Amino acid sequence: MPIPFCVCQICSEARRVGGKNLRRRSSLMINDDLLVDIGPDIATASFERGLSFASIGVCLQTHPHDDHLDTGFLLSRHADYGTVVSRDLLLVGSGETLSAIDDMVRRTSEYGSIFDPETQSALRLNPRTIAPFETCTAGDYRVTGYPANHGVDQGYLLYSIEQGPHAVFYGTDTSILSEEAWDHLQLRRTRYDVVILDHTYGIGFDSRPGDHLASRDVIAHVDRFRESGLLKENGSVYATHLSHEGNLEHDELDEYAMEHGYRVAYDGLALQLEY
Repeated sequence: MPIPFCVCQICSEARRVGGKNLRRRSSLMINDDLLVDIGPDIATASFERGLSFASIGVCLQTHPHDDHLDTGFLLSRHADYGTVVSRDLLLVGSGETLSAIDDMVRRTSEYGSIFDPETQSALRLNPRTIAPFETCTAGDYRVTGYPANHGVDQGYLLYSIEQGPHAVFYGTDTSILSEEAWDHLQLRRTRYDVVILDHTYGIGFDSRPGDHLASRDVIAHVDRFRESGLLKENGSVYATHLSHEGNLEHDELDEYAMEHGYRVAYDGLALQLEY
């Protein structure tokens, strides 16, 4: 946001004001070794923030839509690019997501399947499948996949990410969470420092089943995380993955959000979790 060819009031105002109103496509970096979504904007974002991906050893891929995935970054790990890779990359995703990545790699390169040991060695890549409600160890993290409500295809995942006493719930690209997901969250009783929720649609819009959340249901989710005891007392909720439909200028929307118990994320937001 702003949408490149759009001249609506929200996009026009975003261009005029700039700053936090200019939003790249969503990714998340935890510490210096875990990435959520190897998306098309991670390189330029890292340049601006002075970040390096050299230490990234885990990538959790939510789904294979092209606003969250750029397989060119995976292919650039090959020695043909003159790349010196510091460590292997554990690529975690649903079976459907990893199959889609495999298809893209085979169609756009001559390196072969990501499930082939030779390709894995060449790309320093270790794909690992995770299913909904499955927990696995990924580096120093415990990762649990949750099903997203995001279209008719299968395999879209949200992630619970735990390390030591800290936990983050990453929930973009989903509409209203299923009761099955809520039941599992209650069963595991992980208490989150940070919950990150989709907010594609804003004030006055409805969440679209199999698509994305709007502000009204974001508020309901925020309340439920708190009332269920799934958010720590000093925990916070951030909305991200915003587009132009019903979402105000950043500071206005953040003020609205604070009245309802959450905050609005922006490019370059950095959070420090205290022990």
